[in-house]
Amino acid sequence: MERIKKDFSTVSMLLIPIAVAINMIGGQINGALKLPLFLDTIGTILVSILCGPWVGLATVVIGKAVSSITNPGYFAFILVSIGITLVVGNFSKKGMLLSPVKIAITMLVTALVVAIIGSTVRIMFYGGITGDGTSVIISALLASGKAIVQSVFGSVFITNFLDKSISILLSLAIIKMIPNKYLIKYPLGELYINKEA
Repeated sequence: MERIKKDFSTVSMLLIPIAVAINMIGGQINGALKLPLFLDTIGTILVSILCGPWVGLATVVIGKAVSSITNPGYFAFILVSIGITLVVGNFSKKGMLLSPVKIAITMLVTALVVAIIGSTVRIMFYGGITGDGTSVIISALLASGKAIVQSVFGSVFITNFLDKSISILLSLAIIKMIPNKYLIKYPLGELYINKEA
């Protein structure tokens, strides 16, 4: 309990609304361009890497509450965001974002978790089609005679592997730009301090 309280430092709390805004901007870009990517979890991933899974979960809840005002139909995808923050936040704590091989493993595990949860949500709540860019791929696979679970899982895994890999790499690039004197203030920031600076 004390560790969780420590994770919610002042700088962690200040990062949450910034992360929610980043997620919303990414989601708006995706919505406007109908990309087969999502770009709406960059902020959540950034918070999860720097502050751990608990602060990441707070970001998810606040972010979904805000985004539900304009788009309540996608609230069920909160389960996907929870999966992302649990994987990325816990992997960050274990130092799994400190080398290229470990980053690749984190990307793969994140995409697999998202594909399992996201496919289940898509099929149960939306019949597999949600109207985003991935739905075009799913529709094509369904039209070619593939089963719904195979079509949805395959499409969701591929698009989320790309999307979450981009989101993780962008988050790590943002972290590299944060000066050490500020980075040290985040609960997991010490892991990402630039030793050459």
